[in-house]
Amino acid sequence: MGHAGGRETIVTVVPVLGYHSVSDERREGTLRWSVSPRDFDEQMSLLRQRGHHALTVSEYADVLRRRAPLPARPVLVTFDDGFADVADVALPTLLRYGLAATAFVITSRVGTGHQSGPVLGWGQLQDLRDAGIELGSHSHTHRALDCLRPDELRAETGTSRRILEDRLGAPVMSFAYPYGYHDRRVRGAVVAAGYTAACAVKNALSHGDDDVFAIARVLVERDTGAAGVEAVLSGRDRLLAWSGERLRTRGWRAYRRTRHGLAAMWGE
Repeated sequence: MGHAGGRETIVTVVPVLGYHSVSDERREGTLRWSVSPRDFDEQMSLLRQRGHHALTVSEYADVLRRRAPLPARPVLVTFDDGFADVADVALPTLLRYGLAATAFVITSRVGTGHQSGPVLGWGQLQDLRDAGIELGSHSHTHRALDCLRPDELRAETGTSRRILEDRLGAPVMSFAYPYGYHDRRVRGAVVAAGYTAACAVKNALSHGDDDVFAIARVLVERDTGAAGVEAVLSGRDRLLAWSGERLRTRGWRAYRRTRHGLAAMWGE
């Protein structure tokens, strides 16, 4: 809530849930981000019971750009990395509860084996699209984009979109920053590649004044549970998304660039 001209204004909170895998398989390094199918079902059931209206990222971005009224109890469900269980496990649950979602895909991994677990094939991606799931890019190789040179950055953002559109025969308009890492250069590359929206992380709540190219999300972990998701949906214990970057974010980026031997490139 806030005040404008002596009158109280109400900010519509928009929880954007960020998932990865929906699986009970114990994979090294990814179990933290693998929500059990049983928990995922319970969490999606909770969205339906509470009367939430699920939007895709592109639908939400369009509302933000037009500053149009949001539906009652808006929520977004997103998936990063393109694990095969998004199609095998998550999709039937989403369809059962009538919920829209957006899946962000790492194009270099599609149809291949990967150490973090089975990934989506092109046939599964087509099934997701046919079922109404929005498909977006999560870059081509999942590198930290804010530590890349300009030509690498263009390749990561542009190549992934071209591949997805060529193989799926449909526009791809949304992007999710790998690890949530982005800066002005990365945002500019995403815009130049033709995307109209992008998701960050922030672990904060989105709202009607959020940045359409840095939409805040809350990551759902294995131990979040239905109670944790209910707290997010209720707006408890979460900050509203802020504009710009926090000082600690800039400091972490400077450290990573130094470690990669690229600090001099940006004058750091």
